[in-house]
Amino acid sequence: MKKIALVIVMILLVGCQKQEVKEFKSEWYMLSKTVKEDLQYSPFLDEMVISDELLDKIQNMQNVEDILPVYSLDTTLIEPGKLDNPYGNIKIYKNDQLISEYFFDPTNENVNSFRIINVWGYPHDLNMNDFTIYKNQNEITDGCYLSYEVAKQLGITNLNGDYLLEIYCLIPVSNQINSTLVEKYPDLVQDVTNDKQLLYPYTLKVKIAGILDPGISSSRGQLYIPLEQMQNLINEHQIEEVKTNNYIVKIKESSALKEIQSLDKDLKIKQYPLESTGNIKKTNLN
Repeated sequence: MKKIALVIVMILLVGCQKQEVKEFKSEWYMLSKTVKEDLQYSPFLDEMVISDELLDKIQNMQNVEDILPVYSLDTTLIEPGKLDNPYGNIKIYKNDQLISEYFFDPTNENVNSFRIINVWGYPHDLNMNDFTIYKNQNEITDGCYLSYEVAKQLGITNLNGDYLLEIYCLIPVSNQINSTLVEKYPDLVQDVTNDKQLLYPYTLKVKIAGILDPGISSSRGQLYIPLEQMQNLINEHQIEEVKTNNYIVKIKESSALKEIQSLDKDLKIKQYPLESTGNIKKTNLN
């Protein structure tokens, strides 16, 4: 009886132990100046911008190693009166075979539908595998990483096989919208979220390299592709040099965050890859 009681006590003790919170540490942070409250969806251009002067000051800081422009591509932008719903779709291939297709049409119960997904870029020296719960065993070096929530939306529960994602997205090609540009480029889409950019419809095909841990999440689904690939797409299709209001900075010491914040009180600083849950180690800037 004593042995049985001891076993029961041990089981209870184990069950009462708190699960260890997994901490994700990154040297990269996103900087943004925006009037929008939701930093997960910062537009390319906003009423507030990061000036070249401010960028130069940050770049020249002793504990800043690099600073790069970063972009977010829409996959679900609808232009009323011009394009029918659903606007865009996603196809999933496994071992070269189409296994599923999803549409952005949440009200249609007859099709597989996905919610908002934003495409972000990751720099080449940010090891995204450090943040994954599943990764492709073939060690893909230029693939995409899905947030856990996006993978769940698309019915991907593991990476047992070679997965390829085909996703419709919109690439910014201008910093303005005017009648001259609209007339000259009739096939481009107008960004109705901030009415400042023309967008080029593009179907992105990329292998899935990993699924991010549930601790890295967002109110908006995230999909990360190589930043260099994203920049190349913009350079290829842009009408003029496209500006962005979002930058990622690589720091050497955490003290750099306070120094950066001191330059402009309106700067928003967030760990990158983006996160919004309490499972990520936060950096206190106060």
